[in-house]
Amino acid sequence: MSAYNQNDSQVIYDFSNKQTKGAFLTKVFGMMFICLLITTVVAAGFGYGFQYLLMKTAVVDGDVLVLDQNLVTGLVVTLGVSIIALLVMSFVLPITFMRGRHNILVPLMIYVVLMGIMLSTFTFIFDWVILVESFGITSLIFGVMALLGYISKGRLAGIGTILIGLLIGAAGLSLVNWLMIMLGQVSEANVRLSWIVSLLIFAFLMLVTLYDVHRIKRIAEAGAGNNNNLTYYCAYILYSDFIAILIRVIYYVAMISGRRR
Repeated sequence: MSAYNQNDSQVIYDFSNKQTKGAFLTKVFGMMFICLLITTVVAAGFGYGFQYLLMKTAVVDGDVLVLDQNLVTGLVVTLGVSIIALLVMSFVLPITFMRGRHNILVPLMIYVVLMGIMLSTFTFIFDWVILVESFGITSLIFGVMALLGYISKGRLAGIGTILIGLLIGAAGLSLVNWLMIMLGQVSEANVRLSWIVSLLIFAFLMLVTLYDVHRIKRIAEAGAGNNNNLTYYCAYILYSDFIAILIRVIYYVAMISGRRR
């Protein structure tokens, strides 16, 4: 059951109805899928399109392939501006949501497009097979953690302590590793520490996904009034979790397979 407030166009969901609760969660995951689709299309289109343009305008000088410097400069500037804008939007979007004065759909769409431009850099570095494999693996990992978060009961009070412990452990080991490098004690131990830190961060990201899905399920069960902004913001949270895991998985798959451009 849902009702519309004629003054502010807010949609009030009655989550005591299981069908309505399911509809809300479907909208959240559906919006997340749309965001991922837009990011994927932008990343592939911008990345491979720009590579095609670079190759088409390149000049062969002996055995050297000379790229158009104007295009290269334009690429660097575009990526730099996009990354800065992405960082700005990562603050603007939550603040806009918390104030509740404006619809966050437009900022969300801007954010996912900017993310696509930033992720297009991976098409220049990694083989497309790595990217496809990584997306599939990420989908599996995200699905498992989302399922665990959904079926988990209670408030998951202890997960906050675990997350803090993982962050402190990763930060501490990173500091030790940095000090060893600064002191000139570079060895295989540094590589092991780097892997341990990376795995701790990966575990943190997976648990955050589990917690976020559980929290969104509890929001659905709470029966509180909300507008479409809540749907968009929940989708934004899950989308960000997926992208964070994807970036880490791409790194792992590339390291294990050794396939790079």
